[in-house]
Amino acid sequence: EIVMSKNLFKKVKELNLPLGGFALFGSSPICVRGLRDCRDVDIIVTKDLWDECRLNKEWETKEKPGIGQYLEKDEIELWKNWVPGTWDLEKLIREAEIIDGLPFVRLETVVVWKKLRGQEKDLKDVEIIEKFLKD
Repeated sequence: EIVMSKNLFKKVKELNLPLGGFALFGSSPICVRGLRDCRDVDIIVTKDLWDECRLNKEWETKEKPGIGQYLEKDEIELWKNWVPGTWDLEKLIREAEIIDGLPFVRLETVVVWKKLRGQEKDLKDVEIIEKFLKD
């Protein structure tokens, strides 16, 4: 059952982030389609939204070595950069697909990113996505 993802997406909606300021990335675009469950949500944000949220005490500023700073609250992570690869986050946000009221980075982009990461779980996800896109 995809209960965890549904609860996480509900929490994201409750944040009332401004449309055009963010998009859900990572595995979220897979999970929203019910292809598997998510344990957390990675959200890319514009610089303006990042600056605004960073000043908000509800978000905890954290750091992942080699990746950079992110903001965290309730299994939700906000990112102002995205690795590996070189991404125009503003463009990804602009081109996001709205599903159930939330913007998600396109699956085609998720495939490219997962292949760059190249971990076993990522390659499994690539298979799941490619099968879904074919069907």
